[in-house]
Amino acid sequence: MERGEHAGPGRTAQGSSVRHDATRELSFVSPQGDLHRVRARFGPDRPRLVRPPAMARPVRFEDGWQGFQVRLPEEAAADRAAYSLLEAEITTALALHRAYAGTRFGGLFPTPVGHDMNTPSPFLLYAVPRGRPLSGLTEGVSLAGQRVVERDLVLAVRLMEVVGLVHRGIVPGAVRWDEHGVQVWDLGSVTRAGRARIPYGIPPFASPEQRAGVGATDSRDALWSVAQVMHQLVTGRPGSPDGPPPDLAAHRSIADTLSPVFARRAEDRPTPDALLRTLVPEAAAEVAGVLLPDPLEQFRREFDDTRRRKHTALARLPQPHGSLASFPEEDGPGGPGGGRGFGAGQDVPPYPTAPPMDATGYEYEPRPDRGRLRTWISGGRTSGNTGSDRGRPEGGSRR
Repeated sequence: MERGEHAGPGRTAQGSSVRHDATRELSFVSPQGDLHRVRARFGPDRPRLVRPPAMARPVRFEDGWQGFQVRLPEEAAADRAAYSLLEAEITTALALHRAYAGTRFGGLFPTPVGHDMNTPSPFLLYAVPRGRPLSGLTEGVSLAGQRVVERDLVLAVRLMEVVGLVHRGIVPGAVRWDEHGVQVWDLGSVTRAGRARIPYGIPPFASPEQRAGVGATDSRDALWSVAQVMHQLVTGRPGSPDGPPPDLAAHRSIADTLSPVFARRAEDRPTPDALLRTLVPEAAAEVAGVLLPDPLEQFRREFDDTRRRKHTALARLPQPHGSLASFPEEDGPGGPGGGRGFGAGQDVPPYPTAPPMDATGYEYEPRPDRGRLRTWISGGRTSGNTGSDRGRPEGGSRR
């Protein structure tokens, strides 16, 4: 049981996705920085909703509000890489929420409701996710629907670019779709634009330079992922991991708009702004003016600069053998040059030795979740799976 959660009397919520038989007191910090304590009831874990090793489960407050809790189990919370990913997800979720909540772009990203990292099982609360993973919709998406998915994904990449962020984990399992459009999840895979790349992601969705971990992170890395997701959505097959798919010319719906995005090198791909101006010129113009000047920007940057100087000074001190301080600490997506500086989050720390040849950036030691990871990436299906549950939304009883 997490700190701040206390079991209490309750009864089963018949017909609800939250069927726990006891309520608990849950404390969390809201996006506005306020501490809240509520009575809550939790449902069973739904691992297909989020990327391992995190788990997700439905939650219902006593006032009737329903959402989802993304959390690290206690055994995973001791893993520095897993903890840093959740910390980065919270930082990114808050940055995007503060930038775009209240605009027509807010629905492209999950809505954070609260978080607490100071518990044995740290967590983040979200509003109920929209739609279903794209991989479950490979069959039956109309051409008009494909255009909406393409537009929204490019728009999401551009909106992240505006605040200095790059999503390195755009895969079918992280992209949800309904009649209102796309919602992009797995915000723990977001990093700052311009940061040195580390090996991260899986082929074909991660760009060649991202998988190799060379150069600096670029928003065009995410555009490569968008093109690969669209290819799989249209054809039902993964594309080429190193360049344009061989069947690209046969699929005009993606060749006409995304052909240059399949370029092997990031510098040969169009920028998100240029591509968006081609697809939806009016949306590109609106994005340019959506962010108001931040009156606290100067003070955030001064804070981040001071924090960086302290880290640099501490790094010069001799460290005890085996100390966690041997891992380099980095600023999070909200740090210098990373948008509006809404806190610190870290990338996965470098491997203590050379990474394995098949490194994806998702490995954890021990590795009990690799099978669940592959299931999550593909949205709950594996190669050749055409079972009746394909495309079924998680927690259908909540809808």
